[in-house]
Amino acid sequence: MKICYQWYPWAYWNKACLQVLDYLKVNAKDIIWVETFKDVFNEIDDWNIWVIPIENSYAWSIHENFYHIISWKYEIIWEIFLDINHYFLANSKNISDIKEVYSHPQALMQCQKYFKEHNIKPVIFSDTAWAAKFVSESKRTDIASISSDLCNEIYGLNILDKHIQDQTWNMTRFFVVVLKSVYEKNKYLFQIPKVWKISIQFKTKDTPSALYKCLWAFATRFINLTKIESLPARESHFEYIFWVDFQKNVSDEIIYDAFEEIRFFCKDLVILWDY
Repeated sequence: MKICYQWYPWAYWNKACLQVLDYLKVNAKDIIWVETFKDVFNEIDDWNIWVIPIENSYAWSIHENFYHIISWKYEIIWEIFLDINHYFLANSKNISDIKEVYSHPQALMQCQKYFKEHNIKPVIFSDTAWAAKFVSESKRTDIASISSDLCNEIYGLNILDKHIQDQTWNMTRFFVVVLKSVYEKNKYLFQIPKVWKISIQFKTKDTPSALYKCLWAFATRFINLTKIESLPARESHFEYIFWVDFQKNVSDEIIYDAFEEIRFFCKDLVILWDY
């Protein structure tokens, strides 16, 4: 079994992968990085799994990955929350030397106040770890990277500052996913603690109050929603799908009663995962 993730080695995604090694009995050498999210999904086969980000507590949801997994061919087996602590790394030892900082757009978005305070220009780079590698190899003393603490030792850079994100409790949510067929055949291998959530997606009928009536089905049964987000359906102009996560805090019978009520106001309802 191999674990695939997007970004360069020692990026935050790599750190998320390290959290699942013991549970999945995977060797660290079998963690594989690829360049794009699409490449990650292309690597999923009868024995590979992936760890992929879904949303950040400060910046935004990663909508590309919502669309990838809405294909319904996958099984979420775990949800991971990773604390994101951004480190300011450079060849220089003096922060006053730094004119530009390189990192992934998400990381740059999460540190805007810091850049303004120090009059530093943010420059978009492909990912946080690759940015550290670029800065290190450039030998320049006027640039820095926003990266994880792991990159400091790997690329021999100086830590000019740490925990520089605007939101001190910055966190990214990840899903660990396998093919449904693989999960059904190998459930005994995936002894991972459940978080007791369910994810669904649906499109409402084009009638007044349709979304309200769908949400009312949860409210009247005391089902606690933890996320709701609309996404363009892509099948027609200005039609939307709704992604909803909720806690499994009531019986299965009550949950499926809610689903039956929701279906009356929907064009379709897909139960994505119970994890």
